[in-house]
Amino acid sequence: MKKNATIVYTIKRSFVKSDISILEALDYNVFQIQSPPKKTVLAFVINRIKEKIKSIYYVSRSKILIIWFNDYHAFIPILFSKLFLKKSVIVVGGYDAIVDEQNQHGLFFNTGLRSILAKINYSLVSEIWVVHKSLEKGCSYAKEKFNIISGVRSFSNNKNLLIKEINTGYDTRFWNYDTRSEKTGVLTAAFFSDERVINIKGLKVFNKLASLVPEVPFTIVGETKIQIDNFLDLSPNVNVIGVQTKTQMKDLYQKHKFYFQGSRLEGLPNSVCEAMLCGCLPIGSRVFGIPDIIGNTGILFDTEKDLDQIKDYIMLDTGEKESKFARNRIISKFDISRRTEKIKENID
Repeated sequence: MKKNATIVYTIKRSFVKSDISILEALDYNVFQIQSPPKKTVLAFVINRIKEKIKSIYYVSRSKILIIWFNDYHAFIPILFSKLFLKKSVIVVGGYDAIVDEQNQHGLFFNTGLRSILAKINYSLVSEIWVVHKSLEKGCSYAKEKFNIISGVRSFSNNKNLLIKEINTGYDTRFWNYDTRSEKTGVLTAAFFSDERVINIKGLKVFNKLASLVPEVPFTIVGETKIQIDNFLDLSPNVNVIGVQTKTQMKDLYQKHKFYFQGSRLEGLPNSVCEAMLCGCLPIGSRVFGIPDIIGNTGILFDTEKDLDQIKDYIMLDTGEKESKFARNRIISKFDISRRTEKIKENID
């Protein structure tokens, strides 16, 4: 007889779908509670009512409750997991373990009901799974350079929190390197929905780098709700496109030679791993999980002063050998099978 698990999330992103597939592969029947972000009071209340009804039905029948990200949507399911004596887990991905004062970003930026509930959630849950170890105690480099406070333990006085590092995993068969595809240019991607994201993801640095190598095409993927050129005077060699499907992203990764991740804060960014699996050479800032992803397969930078060094790297005669080296690093460290084994160890 199949065991049951309940997974709670706000938006059904790729990592949520991946965990559902993992649980199903481990012979679990997966109940889902989705609580989309809502701005009106009525919608907020309706979400909480749905969480209560579904938690009574689903959590009571489940062996484990897994919640992607800490926020309002976690509180009611966790309460019912305590009532029904079920194991509960919050998966921490980044936003729920940082405060970026400059960009007014992070779950704990405003001290109010939301942050109070988030601290209670961390104290009540059985375990906390961070996608990268820097989300437990914090990233010292991000604190030193950007004054970003980070790490679950920075926001909780409970010293008994059980925190485990369980990295996200990637389907290395889907994200494949097509050696027949000619690779050129530099790519970066995110959901660019407001000016804060432009700043957080380092688009100013990306644009400045583009101006240093005008003969190389640069591509920004993920413009939505805004026009990036309203905030940046884009270099002529920078092309901006909207949000892409998973298959479209694979095609873009396979066509580009470099992938740029200039973030000031992150967890373990999916896009860098996906891009490297598709043969992109990584260029990344030295924060949170990015250095662990890149290792010695690309180039890490600290400040805008490093742009000449990055320019030289882009102009090097790199090719298939280096691309395969980048891909193999992700296969060895972040293959989906590794996350599957970790989850299996921690739910059985």
